[in-house]
Amino acid sequence: MKILSKKNNKYILRFSYQEDFQKELGEFFKKEKIKGGWISGLGALIDPVIAYYDLKKKKYLKKKLKGFFEVLNLAGNIAQLEGETVTHIHITLGDKNYKALGGHFVSGKVGGTIELLVESGHLLKRKKDKSTRLNLLS
Repeated sequence: MKILSKKNNKYILRFSYQEDFQKELGEFFKKEKIKGGWISGLGALIDPVIAYYDLKKKKYLKKKLKGFFEVLNLAGNIAQLEGETVTHIHITLGDKNYKALGGHFVSGKVGGTIELLVESGHLLKRKKDKSTRLNLLS
């Protein structure tokens, strides 16, 4: 991962082929001491794992996708949960048949690149909601 630009509280990042996206992002937050903010981006992933939150079962249902997928849109936030920095990212992926898939981003290796805008400076906190069991912004 490389920081291409840093101006005030905004960063432009470029992730490289086969990097573990979630791991590299977490390391960037630690290094730059980012505790909260918003992210958006595009690029590609290899073998991504996405999830859907089933409100009735009160749990995420994960799906591992095989192969190369374009990241058509990636949007999310950075917050604190019980003293840890966490991300909440939603993603739309496109496959080779021009079909779109989407959900909550769980993991994946970078395919080609991911280009990301990080806007820090917002102190966001999450707290467990008893009725949904989701960690909601508070």
